[in-house]
Amino acid sequence: DRVKKVSNSLHFYHQIDFEDLESVKQIDFNVDVLMVFIGKTGTVQGFEDYKQFINVNEIIFLNILQAYVEMNSKSLIIYPSSRLIFKSNEEGLVAEGAELRMRSIYAVTKYAAEKYLEIYKDVYGINFVILRICTPFGTLLEDFGNYGTFEIFKKQAQNEKKVRLFGDGEQKKTFTHILDVCKAFDLIIKKVNTDWDNYNLGGKALALKDIALNIANKNNVPVEKAEWPELYYKVDGGTIVFDSSRFDK
Repeated sequence: DRVKKVSNSLHFYHQIDFEDLESVKQIDFNVDVLMVFIGKTGTVQGFEDYKQFINVNEIIFLNILQAYVEMNSKSLIIYPSSRLIFKSNEEGLVAEGAELRMRSIYAVTKYAAEKYLEIYKDVYGINFVILRICTPFGTLLEDFGNYGTFEIFKKQAQNEKKVRLFGDGEQKKTFTHILDVCKAFDLIIKKVNTDWDNYNLGGKALALKDIALNIANKNNVPVEKAEWPELYYKVDGGTIVFDSSRFDK
């Protein structure tokens, strides 16, 4: 965060400059688990802000990995990755080994981070688990909005008095509530017995039109159909429903 100190009760809080390797090495790496939540997310935004996406999602992540090695850490790294590394599949489920097709700068940086973990495992023997999250939503924080699709539709309903739906709305995604994302991280800590792996996280497969109709009805506003903006459709217009059977087992 930007602040140097939160409160006396949070004695474990330290301000770290993640662009500076020496600053990153101030972190106590002598822990059981290291969960990496630093990341810059977005699809079309990455084309205009590519330097920042690469800096945060790759350079800063490499600083963490290098500090981990130099501090002789043996902790398990848990890294959240993205559905956007996969090719969309309109017919079936997307498993961990499904065909890849990255269509945004963000997606490439997330996949690069996955490969960096593999490289550091091969060279330095680090331990890690990758948890691929399809579409998270919800919040556990007061005065903090929802995330992604739900929040966009909610704000449209409240501010524009309508919900704008691109195309036919048949595209489906696996939606996972943030509480279930937190539980998944907790389960990995307690249950995973391997020192490296990757998993698709499950949830509920929902079509965009169903979410739009639900939010529109709750706010008593109409759903307005609109054409997909070409760039948005190219980078994230398809269906991705995760096969999470490996993680579920």
